[in-house]
Amino acid sequence: MAALVLDWRRIALRGAAAGSIGGVLLGLVLLAAGGRRSWTSPHYAEFVALYAAVCIGWGIGYAHLAATRAQINRLPVLSGLTFGVVVYVVTQLALYGVAAEQTHTAQQVAYGIIATCLFFGLPVALAARMFEKVP
Repeated sequence: MAALVLDWRRIALRGAAAGSIGGVLLGLVLLAAGGRRSWTSPHYAEFVALYAAVCIGWGIGYAHLAATRAQINRLPVLSGLTFGVVVYVVTQLALYGVAAEQTHTAQQVAYGIIATCLFFGLPVALAARMFEKVP
């Protein structure tokens, strides 16, 4: 079995771009739905920086998976929707773990999963596939 040689610079750049695209789209949807709007809060800049870092991290993780498993880029819609569910569940577990999240209603959970799948997972997958074809 031959060793797979990865171009980490390329993976990081493509993943950062894909994660940024997904992060901006999801952020806009969450703001439109009544999300955090406390621009005057002293912690707002920290929140935005952390949100950006997490989105870029998820994007790089997806780009790594896409670079090492060819089937992920063959079905980007299914991969993106599945990735959205994973992102939502892991994020909620992390937030519950640090006691930073409250319990949601079933409707809020459904909205969160749908929003994360459609406006983060899917754009990340489609952007990663598009960037994969760029030399």
